[in-house]
Amino acid sequence: MENQSRPGPRLTRRAAFGLAAGGLLLPGVVRAAGRQADHAALDSMAAKLVADHRVPGLSISLSRAGQLIYSKGFGWANLETGTLVTPKTIFKIGSNTKNFTAAAILLLQEEGRLSVDDRLARFFPDFPRAADVSLRQLLTHTAGLGNYTRVRPPREFFQVARRDYDADALYALMKGTEPLYLFEPGAGWEYSNTGYVLLGLIVQQVTAEPYGAYFKRRLFEPAGMKDTAVDDAAEVVVNRASGYSAHPGSDTTFDNASYISMTYPGGAGALRSTTDDLCRWRAALFGGRIVNAASLKAMITPARLKDGSQPMTGSGSERSPINYGFGLLIDVVNGRACIRHTGHINGFQSELRTFPDEQVTYAFLSNIDNFDRGRPRQSEINALTAAASRAGLAHG
Repeated sequence: MENQSRPGPRLTRRAAFGLAAGGLLLPGVVRAAGRQADHAALDSMAAKLVADHRVPGLSISLSRAGQLIYSKGFGWANLETGTLVTPKTIFKIGSNTKNFTAAAILLLQEEGRLSVDDRLARFFPDFPRAADVSLRQLLTHTAGLGNYTRVRPPREFFQVARRDYDADALYALMKGTEPLYLFEPGAGWEYSNTGYVLLGLIVQQVTAEPYGAYFKRRLFEPAGMKDTAVDDAAEVVVNRASGYSAHPGSDTTFDNASYISMTYPGGAGALRSTTDDLCRWRAALFGGRIVNAASLKAMITPARLKDGSQPMTGSGSERSPINYGFGLLIDVVNGRACIRHTGHINGFQSELRTFPDEQVTYAFLSNIDNFDRGRPRQSEINALTAAASRAGLAHG
């Protein structure tokens, strides 16, 4: 889940840590299918992110044709205990939850229990303008809804997100999104966590069970994902990483990230997982073990607006199409089709890319968020992502 506003100062206690430069690379596991590729450059880049205090820890996995070809952890899962990251380390994945929520809606459609062209009014008749909004528009961020995580003033986000919400309270929070609508449903594109929380609540309503239970039975288990679940702070989770933020004004220290109740992000960002499990997910999704071919095609087909046009971003010569399907971005990277999504949530960030033609998936998880960073980090993570993609595509 991504908070689209820039947060204010930290409101929780800080525990800052300096990181020594030595002993940063965990001797991880490299699993090969066929010949083992040379991943020395990838190792070096990942270790440097930790050595340069860009991240406390990170995990990377690469798979090809459903087989893991690289799986390593770097740095620390917990700075206070000195626990190292391994491929089994569990991180919050933020908005990468959205492609799971979209898949669940499509499974319910395959089961005849709803249609993506149903109106929101079928499930929540008292939601404002519910008769004008379709599930398809919620899935593609074209419903016109605002974003409930864009709290004003921004620092209030950290207070609102700390509370626990049952389904009724979470629904009330969605109705209170301010502004609730940014434009006419179907007339534009705007990334909306509100829409995906509503979709998660719809899964729960239709199945008459917690959406996490449906995800487990219909998504995680068929994909062989044993370390993925809706996160719950009360649950004792072996190998769970702690989340951090860069200490403002410091180049070498981190703070404990602001606490967030995982009832708050719901279907927009509540999952935890490992990089290995995320690779398994994409192998299962693109391998036909989760949804049927028509549903998968819908997930990776760019949205159209009500008038049939494709949503656009930018202006003038910088204007370009927004290629977003159902919980997934459709992209071209170095001439290759790439299906991807990112995730940011308090203390964590994620990147998940699949090159469907080559059957290559890259999963990245880290226990640093992008709030109060003090200095840029994303460019280095982007460079690591590019190197990992190249390593996966070069493997043969």
